[in-house]
Amino acid sequence: METNEISAESVNILLAGIVGMLLLSVALVVFFIVYQRRIFEQQRIRLAEEQAHQKQLLTAAVEVQETERRRIARDLHDDIGSLLSATRLYLRQLKPDSSPEKSASIRAESLSILDEIIQNTRRITHDLLPPVLEKFGYQAAAEDLCERVGKSGGMKMIYSGGSNQRRLEDKQEIALYRVLQELVNNTLKHAKASEIEVVNSWQGDLFKFRYRDDGKGFDPLTVKSGGLGLKNIESRITLVGGSLDWKSAPGDGLEVNISLNNAN
Repeated sequence: METNEISAESVNILLAGIVGMLLLSVALVVFFIVYQRRIFEQQRIRLAEEQAHQKQLLTAAVEVQETERRRIARDLHDDIGSLLSATRLYLRQLKPDSSPEKSASIRAESLSILDEIIQNTRRITHDLLPPVLEKFGYQAAAEDLCERVGKSGGMKMIYSGGSNQRRLEDKQEIALYRVLQELVNNTLKHAKASEIEVVNSWQGDLFKFRYRDDGKGFDPLTVKSGGLGLKNIESRITLVGGSLDWKSAPGDGLEVNISLNNAN
């Protein structure tokens, strides 16, 4: 009798153990499925965010190109086009029977306008690709830009480039120079700053760029970065294989750090 009771109890314990193992197995399977679904969902969200970010960068890059094209077209139309039209009007006044005094006056005015056209053309081409950038590279062009801004008055410029004047790739130099131009313009127009610091340095094959101003700054949570051109700047740097981070706070100015890999 006791043996039968022990056997029955053992069977019950065994059955309970089997049921427990089955329940545990089911729980583990359910947990694994839920966990995998959560991982897949996180990956899907992360991929969607990355795609959206890349789309924003591409859109910003296109906007940068269109903005530059519009600016060039406006400069050509407003400056060069109007001056050429004025020259044409002056030259049309020249007649075979014009007096020597009138002919001399028209030629003098036309030459004066042509001189202005040449100066404006040089200015436009300098903005597109400064000769110092093409001949000597980004660091020389950056130093020249900082020097010119400093001499214009109203802004203290601090520039540090170190002794290593190694060149970047052409596309990287152009992109970085455009970034520096845009940052300086934003500071001059919006930041109410008194000082700008630009630091360039090499760390092995890594080129480091740091830009800082002591302006009014802004709250990143309440100000859209695209409105300050930072999205355009990020797109420029991303397209040439670089990385960018920035920080700002009300009353604490703006700091932008850029890293570019280069094997030249």
